[in-house]
Amino acid sequence: MPAAASSKTVLIILAGPAGVGKSTLCDRLVKEVPGFERVITATTRPPRIGEQHARDYHFLSEAEFDQKLAAGEFLEWACVHRKYRYGTLKSAVLDRLATVSLIANVDVQGVRNFRAAAETFPLLKEKMVTIFVAPDSLDVLRERLQGRGPVSEDELARRLQSAEFELAERNSYDYVIHSASKEQDFRSLLAYWEQARLKLA
Repeated sequence: MPAAASSKTVLIILAGPAGVGKSTLCDRLVKEVPGFERVITATTRPPRIGEQHARDYHFLSEAEFDQKLAAGEFLEWACVHRKYRYGTLKSAVLDRLATVSLIANVDVQGVRNFRAAAETFPLLKEKMVTIFVAPDSLDVLRERLQGRGPVSEDELARRLQSAEFELAERNSYDYVIHSASKEQDFRSLLAYWEQARLKLA
């Protein structure tokens, strides 16, 4: 592998509360910036309407997740909202980072695990940039969550409580996007990506 190939790549880890627009930012960056691909993470939650296996997530059964976990195939994993497990397969990142830039949508627990994994994998430590997407307020976040489709009051309360804990960690990230409009958020993402590239260079 030529040194020049890996020197231009970056791994952007995007985190923040559910409903803040992380998936939209990931998808747009991949669509509009050549050389970027999205890290397809694994989950035990069932697909939502329109989602496809290996395009949106690797949808795994509990048994399949356990099998990969036992085989040491995960770079990081976490149980989210006390309900479903999410994880990032080593093959989804380490095998690709040498030749392409990657962006991943990961929860706050996952970012902590990524940082721990970076102590073992030098390539990960060299390339990783963490960006937190923060909602304007919890009230705005509540509106966004309700706008995504039917959600029970219990689920909404659980997600808002999780958001409070997640927001408490935003200052530990390399960059913070203070969410406004979709266009402003994307411009902030591009600006931080450019800053990160200059630092890595």
